[in-house]
Amino acid sequence: MACVPAGNLLFLEKAQFFRRGLWGKRMKKYSVLPGFVFLLLWSCPAWAVQGHGVAEGPVVHLMAHLLLGVALLLFLYVLHTKPPDTGYSWRSLKLSLLFFLLWDLDHLFVHWFAGQMYPDIRDSGARLVDDYFTGPRTLLSGFYYLGRFDHLLCVPALWFFTTALRGFCETIATRRQGSSGQGG
Repeated sequence: MACVPAGNLLFLEKAQFFRRGLWGKRMKKYSVLPGFVFLLLWSCPAWAVQGHGVAEGPVVHLMAHLLLGVALLLFLYVLHTKPPDTGYSWRSLKLSLLFFLLWDLDHLFVHWFAGQMYPDIRDSGARLVDDYFTGPRTLLSGFYYLGRFDHLLCVPALWFFTTALRGFCETIATRRQGSSGQGG
């Protein structure tokens, strides 16, 4: 927030108002904390699992997974056949794309497993979160349960992607310093 002027953000303006207080005195550093606690207690829960509702939602969702998978495969193919560089950043980018592709395939299979396991309750509005523990234990439900650990694929993908972006930024900064040093 150091690079954004305080006047550009409405939140920062309101925070300045609360810090000054109603009487014009500068309030202590933690005087805004009760307001944030109130907002936290007043908010409703946000679940990580969402229902898609009518039939168009799941169809569009699965189409998006297929499109993402095709795009990731194409990007991996281009980076493998015509690599721009062989540095650490490009290898990290390839690994992140691979983990994102595995995550996408995992999601496709989990959606398919959920459709095969619970065809009678798919559109009834019932939640699929607790079904592994309440439903019958089959091999298919075991795969479904293991497939729900998609964060084990997504977190490394994000880590490799962040590492690649950091490496690209360092390379650009090094090139800028080198080009500005030659001109002076």
